[in-house]
Amino acid sequence: MYRPIELARFTLAEFNRNLEGLTEDDATTRITKSDSSQMNAVSWTVGHIAGHWHFINLCGGGHKRPSGLRRFSGTPEADPTPPPLGETRSLLADAEGHLDWLEDADDGLMSSKRDLNRRDMESVVSTMENVGTSLMRVMLHTWFHIGEINAMRQLLGHPEIGFLGDITEHLEWRGGRGVETGFTPAELARYAISEFDRGLAGLTGAEAETRVAKADGTEMNAISWTMSHVNTHWFFIYRLMTDNDPPHLDRVYFGAAADPTPPPMPQARNAFASAKALTSSCLETTDDEFLSSKKEFGPLREENLGTQLMRAVLHTWFHTGEVNAVRQTLGHAEIQYVGDLIGRLEWRSGRD
Repeated sequence: MYRPIELARFTLAEFNRNLEGLTEDDATTRITKSDSSQMNAVSWTVGHIAGHWHFINLCGGGHKRPSGLRRFSGTPEADPTPPPLGETRSLLADAEGHLDWLEDADDGLMSSKRDLNRRDMESVVSTMENVGTSLMRVMLHTWFHIGEINAMRQLLGHPEIGFLGDITEHLEWRGGRGVETGFTPAELARYAISEFDRGLAGLTGAEAETRVAKADGTEMNAISWTMSHVNTHWFFIYRLMTDNDPPHLDRVYFGAAADPTPPPMPQARNAFASAKALTSSCLETTDDEFLSSKKEFGPLREENLGTQLMRAVLHTWFHTGEVNAVRQTLGHAEIQYVGDLIGRLEWRSGRD
């Protein structure tokens, strides 16, 4: 099981790590897209994420949002003017400081719904969702923006920050301890993969194979390369879960020190379809004992299988955000995340 409080705290720690080294000028810069419109500044995005965490605290713990909190959502009423980074980081720290309700949250609370005024909500949170589902939405949305900010910081001339960080001891699969997340591993994996796929809508092969220039003159990885990188992780999960090798591919490794040449998008898509099918099939019968075990191969053999699975899920969400930033620099519209969770990734009570 993954404990909600650990997942929430790890998510916010990683979000804050992504802000390291950014100056006030960096954080308030709006990058111009190819259609001459502008992306939201990093400082604005920090406020946007803070609003989501204040909302979930209101749902679960009853903590009121700060009075006069400016709206940072995708609605027309939200002012896109970049606020000072210190101001929005303070809002986020305030939200993070009121997460203690998650320590004792039980299934009854997480399965309940809250009748709140729409003014108390950020635009992507649905009143149809229970508290546990809305919490998962906020966490995945935060991971999406970690990836987006990581892409933006590179466009501004900063080095890429490697994600995920140290997950061991901070977010482990723990057998039989505490309140579990009411989601199955198969649901978490399938939803992450399907949302990553949604972020590729409308891209041509030429666009997907384009390496966007960074401010320091180097180039970002192409979307087709990033897609293949995500495939690498899911093929490895398949091997961990089954002890079987994935289908032979001419080029399977897309990771540290790998050839940065963008693979053809049709090749990346075919591999992605294979990884998607294999992942879905191998996770259906996993149980607590199996996910608590370890395998004696791979670079992360100290992590149990459940921990490595969550690493792959969050890593996929990180790259979903990164791809969304790159597609905007190529002239495509931003895709809104997180998508529909009802019937796909819901907190359900009574799970083992």
